[in-house]
Amino acid sequence: MADSKRKTILNYIRDTTLGNISVANGYAQDIEIVERGVRPFDSLGDGDLPALFIGKTVEKRNNITHNQYRAVLTVFLVGFVDARDSVSAQEAMDDLIADATHALETDRLLGGNAKHLEIKNIITDDGNLAPRAGFVMEVDISYVTEGVTP
Repeated sequence: MADSKRKTILNYIRDTTLGNISVANGYAQDIEIVERGVRPFDSLGDGDLPALFIGKTVEKRNNITHNQYRAVLTVFLVGFVDARDSVSAQEAMDDLIADATHALETDRLLGGNAKHLEIKNIITDDGNLAPRAGFVMEVDISYVTEGVTP
């Protein structure tokens, strides 16, 4: 059985969209971890940061035909960083937000798997996690199923 469109999209974000964030590819930093599911913050060592996690999702579906639907998949990306050489944790967090934004906006159709992608909200910590920082990015992804594959 073929992977569902949902699984294909989430794995594409992990492996291709966010997985290609690196200094060599023109981004501000190299990402150490990109995973589906969020690891506990206190389980991450300094060598694990910066990290991006594809966390919670919320999906709304509307039928188009008897075997096809349109969906809006809201994905919550969670990012963690630590202070780098001469860069505060909050500034490193801003760089990670910019890198994730650039990666998502560069391929808004996610390799042809989505119809539309839009970053809706970004929520940052209060600055009380120093020397680390974290954020949550809410991303809406629209897609349509094809045939009987969900």
